[in-house]
Amino acid sequence: MSIHRANPLPRASSALSATLALLLTVAIAPGVAAQTVAITGGTVIDGTGAAPITDGVVVFADGRITAAGPASSTPVPAGATTIDAGGRYVIPGLMDGNLHLFLNLDLETLILHEHRLHDIILEAAQIALKTGQTTVFDTWGPRAALAQARDMINAGEAPGSRIYLAGNIIGFSGPLGPDFRESHAPYVSQAFVKRINDTWEEKTGRELLWMTPDSVADVIRNYTTLGMDFLKYGASGHVDMNLISFSERVQRVIVEEGHRAGMTVQTHTTSVESFDMAIEAGVDIITHCGISGPEIPIPMESIQKMVDRGIACSVLPITARRLAALEEHNPTGTLTPYMKIGAINRANMIKAGAKLLMSTDAGIQNPVLLAESPTLASDTVDSRVKLGEGHFNALVGLEELGMDPMEILKSTTSNVAEAYWLDDEIGTLTPGKWADIVILDEDPLASAYNYRTIHMVIKEGRTVDLDALPVDPIISSMKVAR
Repeated sequence: MSIHRANPLPRASSALSATLALLLTVAIAPGVAAQTVAITGGTVIDGTGAAPITDGVVVFADGRITAAGPASSTPVPAGATTIDAGGRYVIPGLMDGNLHLFLNLDLETLILHEHRLHDIILEAAQIALKTGQTTVFDTWGPRAALAQARDMINAGEAPGSRIYLAGNIIGFSGPLGPDFRESHAPYVSQAFVKRINDTWEEKTGRELLWMTPDSVADVIRNYTTLGMDFLKYGASGHVDMNLISFSERVQRVIVEEGHRAGMTVQTHTTSVESFDMAIEAGVDIITHCGISGPEIPIPMESIQKMVDRGIACSVLPITARRLAALEEHNPTGTLTPYMKIGAINRANMIKAGAKLLMSTDAGIQNPVLLAESPTLASDTVDSRVKLGEGHFNALVGLEELGMDPMEILKSTTSNVAEAYWLDDEIGTLTPGKWADIVILDEDPLASAYNYRTIHMVIKEGRTVDLDALPVDPIISSMKVAR
């Protein structure tokens, strides 16, 4: 692939060039984002579901797409910089509908980096961007640190995927509480436990489970003023996944308050009844909606109700290889039977025409903890929760279930944008949208494995220096002692 500039910029000093490459991860200098750029010669798959355009053109300026279509009817403006994508495939930037940029809940990380949470989140956002994810949706994490990282990226102070965030899962404890790793709490001071849990909960923890609908409404109304982008609540438990967390009328109140604030609302469900109750509560997205427990698939009646009401389904697909590894090496693991039933649920949802969102629950993989894992033999097979890898494996998992290749592409692009009410900004290669673009060496419609063949990533009209990411790794660069 070659990039041609009609009017080259003056050469910057080597020190300045290094700084720009490191901090902005832009191969085209920052000022060039205002120039007109045209990607030519490639096959354009725009994310709308329309047929691929061979010898397509995508034109963008000031970070926004201005034109896209066949070369025969989409002229390249005079003086435009051109990127030759001949023989390659041009698709929208990828998205993950449900991940966790800070998922490193081990005590060592929490203690060492208590005041650097946003730096780890930036590292995660850079790993995501490096692997084609120009936008990610963080559905549980430390809200203030996530907002700090989001705002730094949006201001151009650091590179990374565009972040949208929820903060706490409403009704859940913080990391060292009963919904996560309460067993670790006795090994540190209670003051530390409280600080960490408060950082996540922000008064939206388990105390809400005791409240009346009116009291919950007051809490949520205040919470929506703190700067998150959407809401997520727990319809069922996290450790006790068989338990219903909120009554249906309290769930409706949470949804109503989120919508009143102009936000989408999604919920965590892990059982057949929590799934159905969330539909009745009016949620916009059901998170990991393929999980329904270890034994019973979701009834088709409930799945069809979700489809008929236009509720999006954020799924956690895994490959057949991964499921086989779990059954062989971790047969008594809590999630192994859930994954078997989940595969049935996902296949049924595909048949029913559900709007699926590719998601992973992924975070930065700690190499040291991975090496010490007692389930290493299964952990390393097509991991879903390893940030930067999980989305590739999830897309293959959808393909193995028989999902149409174009629908797979939409599950990680336009479906996500539409479900989060952002389809006027991102998700397709159409005029007016942000110029978030991935160029692949191989055809993603021929095989989901081809999403790995990333040749170039462009975010908001700027070419990402993939080799420079992550800029300042903290977790992913940890070394395993030999």
